[in-house]
Amino acid sequence: MKKVLIFVIAILSFATANAQRDLMLSQQFFSRLNANPAATGNSDDIDLFLLGRWQWIGVEDSPKSGVLNVSDYFENVRSGVGLSLSYDNLGVGNKTTIAKAAYAYHINLNESMLLSMGLSGGVLYHYWNPEDHRLMDPSEFGLPTFPAEIVSHVYPDMDFGVELATPGLLFGASVNHLLYNDEDVTTSKPGRQFYWYVRGLFSVSETFDFAPALVYMHRNTVDRAELNCLLYYNRFLWGGVTYRPDINADFSSNVLTFTVGVEYKRFRVGYSFEWGLGDVSELSSNSSEVLLSYRIPKKTKNKYVRFME
Repeated sequence: MKKVLIFVIAILSFATANAQRDLMLSQQFFSRLNANPAATGNSDDIDLFLLGRWQWIGVEDSPKSGVLNVSDYFENVRSGVGLSLSYDNLGVGNKTTIAKAAYAYHINLNESMLLSMGLSGGVLYHYWNPEDHRLMDPSEFGLPTFPAEIVSHVYPDMDFGVELATPGLLFGASVNHLLYNDEDVTTSKPGRQFYWYVRGLFSVSETFDFAPALVYMHRNTVDRAELNCLLYYNRFLWGGVTYRPDINADFSSNVLTFTVGVEYKRFRVGYSFEWGLGDVSELSSNSSEVLLSYRIPKKTKNKYVRFME
């Protein structure tokens, strides 16, 4: 086990980060495998998760994004397998689609502590259409910095991550876009992005549970944090607030998000409304996330609890 932990630390410490690309989603903790493949299979059931995000609604060419995660766990080989599809329309003819298969190996350190290590691999497709842009100086079309033709690229892509879960605490770390460093990064090719997070789950009373969380993302000169607090009522209703500051922007583009949701008979529906603060508020405060998920029950139950819900 000591050798395993040393290997994990070495991998997560490898390489430098670059300009921001991946989203930080307000309801990401319900399904994390697109951000950390180590979360693959951390459920007793087959887990289906769909999330859509509409940013700055009412603003022309505003960003739109979506994530689809599917995962399952096979106890006989102590492994989780999954698939993640993500779509990010950055607006004005700039789109990215990522498709990855994910695998995680699970080690039960004891009956209430689970260590998982995951790796995902697939492709990243980037599309950019200059005809969707409107330039003040049309002579810029065709320059090396602004190609006149449609540009599309397909790149291999990989992520690596670890998670340590107990009934009351969840720790995770991951490196996304593992194959690329500073010299590889272009407008269409991402650089490495690092995530660290911790989440708790504490009973306040017989009917209420409190789940605070802290997330940190780093890439090159971009550092973003997220403070998240959810309150569950009978594990049926939940609501909470998320504060997301941009640390390197002197906190001038902070975001506050309010989340509500309901879970009934393995169905889960959630909604988040984002309120921009500082410079972000000059665009629009009308940004939304919608979550839909369903857990397909399996006939046989696993020996160990796989997911801190």
